[in-house]
Amino acid sequence: MSLKQHILQLLENNRGQALSGQQLADKLSVSRASVWKAVKALQSEGYRIVATTNKGYILLASNDILSEQSLRACLGSKYADIDVIALKTSPSTNAVAMTRLMSGQLRHGALIVADEQTNGRGRMGKTFFSPKKGIYMSVSLCKSIENMQDVMVITPASAVAVRRSIAKLTGINAKIKWVNDVYIGKKKVCGILTQADIDFESGKAGTFIVGIGINFVEQEFPDDIKDKACALFSGEPTITRSQLIAEIYDNLMTLTEDLTDRSFMQEYKDHSMVIGKEVNYVINCEDKTGRVLDIDDNGGLVIQEGDITRRLTCGEISIRSKENEWI
Repeated sequence: MSLKQHILQLLENNRGQALSGQQLADKLSVSRASVWKAVKALQSEGYRIVATTNKGYILLASNDILSEQSLRACLGSKYADIDVIALKTSPSTNAVAMTRLMSGQLRHGALIVADEQTNGRGRMGKTFFSPKKGIYMSVSLCKSIENMQDVMVITPASAVAVRRSIAKLTGINAKIKWVNDVYIGKKKVCGILTQADIDFESGKAGTFIVGIGINFVEQEFPDDIKDKACALFSGEPTITRSQLIAEIYDNLMTLTEDLTDRSFMQEYKDHSMVIGKEVNYVINCEDKTGRVLDIDDNGGLVIQEGDITRRLTCGEISIRSKENEWI
């Protein structure tokens, strides 16, 4: 790391607390003038660092610039050995992860984040609105899984990780729309895209990339989604993006450590917004309507359509609300 990065890491590890120029200089074996120069450079990049007389430098708690240093400070020593990549901009964090995978540079647990995406993608080839100051993160899970039923619950586990983290840090009771979206009220706040590297000779999936996009602060949404999307915060956020990313990461790694343990599926169902609701879905290019009876432990949606009970394992659904509108 450069001197500037070392100083940023120390300030991040002591966020909200004063570190004197002499303390930083002694810690890094450099002059106080070098420390001052590095701090000025960080301030010019937008970091909220206050210099106080007789106290030193303070990185304000409200500072919300995504960096490897801010993420590592929030992740703590438990994840000190993982790869953390923080980008100002990226076509998509999943695409970056896939590129690293193809070149043999992707390790288990790697975390890739971006301040914005220029070509964010959702499920079924849809675009994902990804302006600056959102959360766009990808996590690599490098584990060989033979049982495809275990593969199918990675996305539900990711949704639980997101919902659980939002509830803990903000108190917001978000809901999960099968299979990969998180909602606040009737509006989508988060989308999840899981991609897998399949070995067709063995039939095993060896690496999974979980992409998570969250509307963190209020944005001017495009016309086609402005009535369907929302953000976590409409005013000044009470947490930083790094805090939420680290909490989601920890929950995700814990929940996916043993995918044969499906206990989290109860939490997925408890916070589902589809169970008991009338939904519209497509099978063999035909529109169907039925009522959701349950979500099974493999993430399948159990639907009653007249005298027929169906189990959906993939696809998209629309939910009929109490106001007789489709969500």
